[in-house]
Amino acid sequence: MLPGQATTRPWLKSARAVGITALLAAALCGVIDTEKVAELFAASDLRWWGLAVLMLPTQAVLGGLRWQRVAQDLDLPIPRRHALEEYGLSMALNQIMPGGMAGDAVRVWRHKSGHGALGAPLRAAVVDRIVGHFAHLIVTAFGLLLWPLAHGRPAPLWAWGVVVGLLLTIAVLGRRPIAGLQALVDDAKTALSNPGQWAFHGVLSGALLFTILFGFYASARALGLPLGWGVLTAVPLMMLVLVLPVSIGGWGIREVASVLVFSLLGWSATDAVAVSAAYGMSCLVGSMPAAVFWFKRGGVK
Repeated sequence: MLPGQATTRPWLKSARAVGITALLAAALCGVIDTEKVAELFAASDLRWWGLAVLMLPTQAVLGGLRWQRVAQDLDLPIPRRHALEEYGLSMALNQIMPGGMAGDAVRVWRHKSGHGALGAPLRAAVVDRIVGHFAHLIVTAFGLLLWPLAHGRPAPLWAWGVVVGLLLTIAVLGRRPIAGLQALVDDAKTALSNPGQWAFHGVLSGALLFTILFGFYASARALGLPLGWGVLTAVPLMMLVLVLPVSIGGWGIREVASVLVFSLLGWSATDAVAVSAAYGMSCLVGSMPAAVFWFKRGGVK
């Protein structure tokens, strides 16, 4: 590692995320009808907006409980209330900071207090994410199976390729981890070593995914856009792109993915960007109370 590299790299990553977000936003503005987007927002239904916003505190609770269980099973206990507060804060930070993972970094750093080195808390957070991503892939696969019944035609082959490819990657790495990942794989196996753990994480992750999908559905209803079965077929597929930490809060990359996926359902680019932006705004607004509450309690100590 070169002198100064460790300090400059985070700034470069942040600058890259800001640049990608700005470039994608500018490109999208060039291909959509911005006046129509403004009209959709002006005529939106605040009741559905409220429901979409309420999904974020619910996600913070469900995500915090899952993270607490993973940490507990890895002998890194966290008090429940503390886990919920820290998870809520991490979600809020992920919405506003470059890369979409800064909140997780803060959560891991604070979790290491009382547990020695950073490695074990970091692996606990990664295992928690892996559990969530695995559940997301299962729901996405279900949506692709449902696609012919819902839309009258098979799901796109490239979508199956993405989902099957990611599932196979997880399976291969679980059996033959590459150098440096053995400890992470061992922790994942410990956190999922018995049926009770699988049941707990399956139910909790399923509930968490429901709040995400319903939040998108409510955002679409707020704008008067008919999402229908797309909430189970197109939305999980589109949301896969958010695993890439390359923009601010998923902005830009989520909208591009929406245009690509919702075009398969006959949506215009304008409608796809509008509903994606509405969902993004609901996430931003819904996550802010956790940050305000946390800072009122004293913030970093």
